[in-house]
Amino acid sequence: MRRALSIPQLVITVHGWPWLVADCMGLRRQPYQLRVRNGACCELRPGTSDWWIFLEIFVFGIYRRVKDDIRRSATIVDIGANVGFFSVYASSLNPAAQIHAFEPFPKNVDQMKRNVQLNPRGLIHVHPEAVADKAGVAELYFTPGDDSGCSLNEVKGQSCSVNVINVNDLPARCGIESYDLLKMDCEGSELSILRVLSPAILAKVGAVILEFHHQEELESLAGIFSRAGFNCEILPQINTLYAQRAPRPGIGT
Repeated sequence: MRRALSIPQLVITVHGWPWLVADCMGLRRQPYQLRVRNGACCELRPGTSDWWIFLEIFVFGIYRRVKDDIRRSATIVDIGANVGFFSVYASSLNPAAQIHAFEPFPKNVDQMKRNVQLNPRGLIHVHPEAVADKAGVAELYFTPGDDSGCSLNEVKGQSCSVNVINVNDLPARCGIESYDLLKMDCEGSELSILRVLSPAILAKVGAVILEFHHQEELESLAGIFSRAGFNCEILPQINTLYAQRAPRPGIGT
């Protein structure tokens, strides 16, 4: 669901905002950099969906629900990182957090590396791979000009071959035993990933925030987390599910 853009909010929040407005009107031709009040800096590619994703994360605050989780996290895994805006946002809130960002689409990976370079205080590790229910090489489908809609399971106009790792190999790939926050936005692959995720690995996840793309899958997604001891919260206005591990009896109660 797209929100109305408040120019006063944009002016207060973003340095370089006239370039973004020009981009959303189709008037920008060259890449441009935006900086938000907390110091996070991002480069945007004109004529792509970068401007809208930037607004969602840094102006509209679609990940506001996990601010506290980010600030107390030592490790964060970002599946479906696109050009790294969420990872940059998380790093700006907690520069000490180790963030592992997974993105398979080559153009997005290149742009994410650029955004990581623009934020040298952070500890963002870029992994040019998809995460799915099985490892190997797969076709990633995309619509030219819509670099935010790449999908492994929804056929679109074009495709490219990408490397895929099994979700259960994440701890070994990242060199971590657990992760405090898992963010997922992988264009409809969320349920298939979570269905094969090892209970032993899920037990070491502190909180999850994911965008769901199919309303009919929401009950199954919430059920996976509820059975694993998470409390679930649905944010329907932004098609998001937030799951936080329930405190054990006698702890935090």
